[in-house]
Amino acid sequence: MSIKSNDPSSDIQKARPKLKPNTVKQYEIQLKRLQKLFDTEGWDFLKNIDSVKEKLSDKHFTTSRNYYNSIIVLLMALNHDEKLNDLIKKYVTVRDSLNEQYAEEQSSGKISEKQKNNFVELSEIQKMISQMENEIKKEKIKKKEKLTRNDIELLNGYTLFSFLIRLPTRNDMSGMQLIGKTAYNNLSDKQKEDTNYLVKEKSKMFLVLNEYKTKSKYGEKKIDVPKDLEKILRMYLRLTKKNNGDIIFTNFKGEEISRNGISQLLIKTSKHYLDKSISSTMMRKIVLSNKFADVNEEKQKMAEITGHDVSVMDSVYVKQKD
Repeated sequence: MSIKSNDPSSDIQKARPKLKPNTVKQYEIQLKRLQKLFDTEGWDFLKNIDSVKEKLSDKHFTTSRNYYNSIIVLLMALNHDEKLNDLIKKYVTVRDSLNEQYAEEQSSGKISEKQKNNFVELSEIQKMISQMENEIKKEKIKKKEKLTRNDIELLNGYTLFSFLIRLPTRNDMSGMQLIGKTAYNNLSDKQKEDTNYLVKEKSKMFLVLNEYKTKSKYGEKKIDVPKDLEKILRMYLRLTKKNNGDIIFTNFKGEEISRNGISQLLIKTSKHYLDKSISSTMMRKIVLSNKFADVNEEKQKMAEITGHDVSVMDSVYVKQKD
């Protein structure tokens, strides 16, 4: 039995038409990296799961999990005659064990060894943002008619970190469009469903998220933009000459910055200022840990006293007055 696919992204898209193109693209990237590891253009190497496990053994378990997800999606797309059922089950077993490892690590309440070296206090992020703000003033970027590549990189880094320290989303700023309130109200549900928006009114701004990781559970999300962040975003939009309908975050060439591109920009910026690799995921951990770590520790202590785990205490005993 040979495993054949001349165009994995096309096969995956046909089998799962509801998958977003960016998701399919990520699967394709992972699969091509696997081919490179095995120095082949075919897919029969997937039949030997032990050799795949060996090739991935030096990678962090979350990275390996992503590879296994890609393999499973491809094999399911090619499993027209169900001859790949047993192989798929083997890969699912390996992938699920990594999911359990991830869940166990997250439930520990401790930062992982891998992430520990890049975890900083929120004050360090604030200091970095202030440093970038001073550089923007020093370079007189606000008065320039034409921005250089370095100017745009500095503005992007400053604005994205300023955004995430207040609204710690994932990389949902990628592909986000600027739109006026009237134009937004005139959009159909179909037009809205795959796009994230920054809606600009005269006296306020708000985000509309339609394309994000947990969309299937929470649906469309509207998030008010804090006033201090609104000031930064208005400055950014003015300096980068963005108009309604434009993609907000673009590079020097005017090209949309992808989700992966945002991560790379954040990491490059934090490496420069802090010698740390801080992505949007790490920003979520830093911001939320600063806000809730002490509360969670206190909850754990009280749960031990009352003889319940935290989830039972929250759902059964913690009540609002109104």
